[in-house]
Parts: sequence; C-alpha cells; structure tokens
Amino acid sequence: MDYRKLSAIAAVSMALLILIYVCFSVVNQRADAWQESGVTTEVALYGEVSDSLQTQGFAIREESIIDLEYSGVLNYRVADGNRVSKGGVIADVFLSESDAAAQNLADRLEREIQSLTPLSKPLDYFVVASTSTGDQIYDSLSSILMDVQQNNLSGVSRTKEELLSALSRKRVISGEESAEDYAQRISELGQERESLIAAAGSAVNSIEAPQAGYFIGSTDSFENVVNIKKVTELTPARVEELLKMEDGGGFQSQIGKICSDFKWYMACLFDDEAMMKFEGVSEVTLDVPFASTATIPARVAEKNRDPETGKTAVIFECSYMDADIARIRNETVQVNVKTYSGVLVNEKALRFCDVEYTEKDENGEPVTKVKENVKGVYVVYGGQLDFVQIFSEKDVNGYAVCKTVLNEEEQKNLVTERTVQLYDQVVVGGVDLYDGKLVK
Repeated sequence: MDYRKLSAIAAVSMALLILIYVCFSVVNQRADAWQESGVTTEVALYGEVSDSLQTQGFAIREESIIDLEYSGVLNYRVADGNRVSKGGVIADVFLSESDAAAQNLADRLEREIQSLTPLSKPLDYFVVASTSTGDQIYDSLSSILMDVQQNNLSGVSRTKEELLSALSRKRVISGEESAEDYAQRISELGQERESLIAAAGSAVNSIEAPQAGYFIGSTDSFENVVNIKKVTELTPARVEELLKMEDGGGFQSQIGKICSDFKWYMACLFDDEAMMKFEGVSEVTLDVPFASTATIPARVAEKNRDPETGKTAVIFECSYMDADIARIRNETVQVNVKTYSGVLVNEKALRFCDVEYTEKDENGEPVTKVKENVKGVYVVYGGQLDFVQIFSEKDVNGYAVCKTVLNEEEQKNLVTERTVQLYDQVVVGGVDLYDGKLVK
C-alpha cells in the first residue's frame, strides 16, 4: 500500500475519531443540560377547601334543669340528645347498682330481640322483599362511606345496625341461615332477659320529663346564664365574660335538663380582619373538633361590633343536634365561612409572566400583542414546559382553587392556548422556567 493511501486512511480515521468525540461531547452536554432542567411537579386534582376561622365559642340553649330529690341509683332510659315528650319516663330509680345494671342489660337484650324479630319470619316474607334488601345493603354502604369521608362517626354507628340487619336478611334468603336459627336465638335472649328481671329488684321510682324537648343527662352550672330571648343582643364584652367562666359542675340532685327547642346558638368573638370574611355571608358550617365529629349548619343571626375594641360578637343560630353536640358548652370552634371547589394548584406553582398572543383587528388581520403579568402555571406537556393561564376564585390554605370551565368573559381574557386541567403535571419547583423548555 503506497504512502498516499495510508495517509488518506489515517486522515479519515482521525476525522472520524474527532467527529465521534464531538458528537459524544454534544450528547453529553445535552444530557447534562437535560438533567439540570429537571423540575418538581404535582398533579392537579379536584377538591374542596374551606375558608375557615378558628375561635372559641359558647353554646346557648333554652334549658330547664330537672332537679329532684331521689334515693337510689338511676338507670337512664333516654340517651343525650334524644327527643322526649312531657310526662315521658327519663330514668328509673333502683335501690342498688346491681339492680340498675341488671335492668340496663335487660334493656339491651330487649333491643337485640327487637332487631332480630323480623329475621325470624318465614322465608316467603324475605323472598318478596329480596330486591329491596339488596338496595338497603348498597344504600347503607354508601351512607357509611359518606359518613366516614365526612368524619361523622355517630352516623356510622347508626347506619351500621341497618347494614347488619340487611346482611342478615340476605343470608336468610340465600339459605346460609334460616329463620328458625334466629327464632332460636330470640328465644334464648328472651329467657336470659326474664331471668335477669326475676333476679334483680324492680324500680322503686321513675323520673318523668316535666316538659317536651330534647334531653341532656348532665348539667354544668351555665344553664340560663343568658336569656335566650336576648341572645342576639350579646356584646363582645359579655361574650368575653362567658368564655372566661369556669365550669362549676351540677349538683347531686340534678338529674339532667330539658331543652325545649332544637334551635340553639353559638356565640363567638372575631377581630376586624376576620370579620372581612363574613361580608355577604349568611350561612356557614361549624366544626367542634374536640367535642363532636359532626359538621353543624348554622346561620349568622347577629353581628355586634364594639368600636372601641374593634371586636365583634357573632351569634350563630343552629338547629342540628346529636348526643355529642348536646353536651358542648365552651369549646374550640372552626367556622367554615365559605367552601370552594375546583382544581387545586399549589401556590408555589403560581407565576406571573408576559404572554405574547395574536388576535384579529377590526379588518380581520392578525395582530400580535403582549399581555403583561398573566397569572398562570407551568405544566409538563409532551416532554416540555407549557405556560397556561389560570382563573382562580380563591387562594385558601396554600392552594389556588382554579376553574377548568371558563365563562364567556374569562374566555375573552384567555391569552394562552388553554387553562389548567384536571391531572395536569404542574411545576412547583425548578429554575429558568420558560415555554418550550425540555424537561425529563
């Protein structure tokens, strides 16, 4: 092979090596740039957030104390928060604790017998009702799931019994159990109940409700400290006094109390900054986290402001009642002023950018314009960043509540190709963000 040919081969080889090196360097630098362009994202999900205020509240009810002298041990027939009629028996009086405990157990057995009695009916009865039984199972499950999501544990307890009863009926229909099995169980429970009653002493007295209303089996010395007819006249100074009062407890002779009306009130104090949230608001919900799992619908009955202190006494009118709520008095209260729903976007993702867009002039010719400080977010789409404008009604608890369906006016103001959508990968962290930037 002559010298020229060797030189040519060497030159080509060298060129190839240099080309390979350059390509490798470019690819490596590109990979480094890609790596450096990494961003942190969150998925945009639909949700609800409440604009809430935390404060202390004092519960006010129209209460009549049941103060009777008695000798013995009480066995209550009525649970807290239950409605009673005038003259209805609230509790029985027994000579000893063992007699009261035996009667209490006998009452529980009677309730179990009542729940099992329908299951002891002939099979034909259930076959006719098989469709409704299935519906009841699904309805009960749906109610339980809803109560769990809303943290309403008292509702779960009530619905659980309905679900168990419906499941038992289903087992009878499917032949897994028979009506005779339940009849046998009812017979055994009845015998146990009769033996308890026979062995224990009977009640020596009973306590009747002096008026109709709902029953609360305890007192706290705060009954009637506020005239219910003047509750909307409470001043901030008076509410502050109520919130500082210490629970004195009831007396030994006080059996409980009757609230004649399901309507009751919660008095709270707020400063001027907090009161701005109540502008145009008449309906709210209340959460009492350390006393009840229920969310209480309420109406703003009155707002009384003291111009000297800048504090306002807000009186909420409530009508929802259960056993837990019946016992609350001076409690921490979360006032949910307004609830917003939409796609939630972390406030760390919010950006204000100048956006270039095109629109047609009066002659139909395209004109390029720039809109400054457009509120939006970067989303990862097709391996690159895309800036999209957002329309948020409210920023609550660190999240912007964004619309996905825009009205006509918002459509006119939209200068990006689209707005944020459900399940978008929204950028919440990163540097040197811009439209079209390649990201991993």
